Amino acid sequence: MLALSALGYPLTQLAIRLLGRRGAVVVEAACCGLLVRDVTMLACGVPRRLRRGPAALLWFEAAVAAAAALTGLGAVLEQDSRKRAARLEQSRFEVLRRGSVGLLFALHTLRFWIYLQPGKGRRGGVEPTAPAREA
Repeated sequence: MLALSALGYPLTQLAIRLLGRRGAVVVEAACCGLLVRDVTMLACGVPRRLRRGPAALLWFEAAVAAAAALTGLGAVLEQDSRKRAARLEQSRFEVLRRGSVGLLFALHTLRFWIYLQPGKGRRGGVEPTAPAREA
């Protein structure tokens, strides 16, 4: 899963180049999905249960996900997204879209990597398992 997350940005570019507008819709769905997940985590109070670094990364990831979702709308609305992705000279808006999508997947991968390390994400370290009940 970590490797797939790290490959997120190149896969988004490949999807747009191969599938055009449909690929842009898939990329937009992925960015919006990450945004919804981040906003839900923020609304449920997850940052209070995390250490300061991972909590700040969650807030930052939510902001970057919003930027990626907003800038991705241009590729979705454009009739020939394939040409837009293949152009060597990119507009400032396309550079911003690529940068925000790349940063989104980099942050997502970093947060995921932190959570996979025992005692690194949550406050207070690893929670002890509940003792088995005796009958």
